Amino acid sequence: IAGLSAAWQLASDRDVVLLERESVLATHSSARNAQIWLPVDPDPTTGPLARRSAELLTSLLGAEHSWLRRQGAVVLAGDEERSRQTRDGARAGGVSASEMSREELRERAPEVQAEAIPLWVGGAGVFEPSTMLDALARAARGAGAELRTAAAVGEIVRDADAVRGVVLEGGEHLSCDELVIAAGAWAHSLGASAGIEEPLEPLRRHLVVLSAQARSIVWHFGDEPVYWRPESGGLLASPCDEVAFDPCLPAIDPEALELLASRMARVAPSFVDAPLRTSWACLRTFAPDRELVLGPDPRLRGLAWVAGLGGRGMTVGVAAGLVGVIAITTFVSTTFGAAGTGVGAGFGVVPEQVHPPNIKA
Repeated sequence: IAGLSAAWQLASDRDVVLLERESVLATHSSARNAQIWLPVDPDPTTGPLARRSAELLTSLLGAEHSWLRRQGAVVLAGDEERSRQTRDGARAGGVSASEMSREELRERAPEVQAEAIPLWVGGAGVFEPSTMLDALARAARGAGAELRTAAAVGEIVRDADAVRGVVLEGGEHLSCDELVIAAGAWAHSLGASAGIEEPLEPLRRHLVVLSAQARSIVWHFGDEPVYWRPESGGLLASPCDEVAFDPCLPAIDPEALELLASRMARVAPSFVDAPLRTSWACLRTFAPDRELVLGPDPRLRGLAWVAGLGGRGMTVGVAAGLVGVIAITTFVSTTFGAAGTGVGAGFGVVPEQVHPPNIKA
């Protein structure tokens, strides 16, 4: 989603070609997530970028309900500090969070048995990835971008100090003066093909659909996180597992189901024995500090990044693509806000809060 957003913005004054490795756009993380809109992360970038992403999507589609169904969510905070962080994150993300009584919790999520601080997050909801992605693809094409599918990049071509193009896995060579890596789990390997080592790591996560019923989205934050929500007459859930994994369409590990059962037993034991309908896995890619990697790379002229979106890509990706383009077009370097220019200030994001602060010239 961030790559489509970047292509849309860059096409206003550049000849842009977006290369998608699969036969369908956004086959991987953008299409294999839980579809939960819950911008309550305590980091400094999620909130403002989520708000701006929502504004951009609503502008493209004409109405928010076209892509997002706001229905609220229950957050179970493990302690007072996490409760405070959730309330602060909610304010930044354009939603609200307030502590619930035990009676309210029983009404909204009667399955919950955890001894946690329950919060109701008004404005949380479920988004529709295909609608979001189709809108961005139309906008990118409308701005003049060419979107090519089944066009996996094998390596980046460079000379001593600048990008010169890419070679596709099929052998085709494409020349370019600028290259934006927005390749999710493949971002690290693409950079490495040009001798640029950016420490981005894909982590596998599992999701399942169970034959069980729930009334609300529920997310348990703590040492053993887990979440679930109603889905097609059943229950979509995840044990929030994270295992380092090579870039691919990841296979399912049966141990993840055991982890889910273990975590559900502590929070919602009535779901432990629910029959499994289906399961899948996806990859979420992170920088070491879990912040976004946006903007030009000072180690190689013409190279830029829109990467490291982790598990919040669909929530912040549209605005992250835009902020990355602002950085690219103004060539903001190492700390994303050279000379105190404050690129991204309109989003409430300050220079030190996004990458590449770990990129060294």
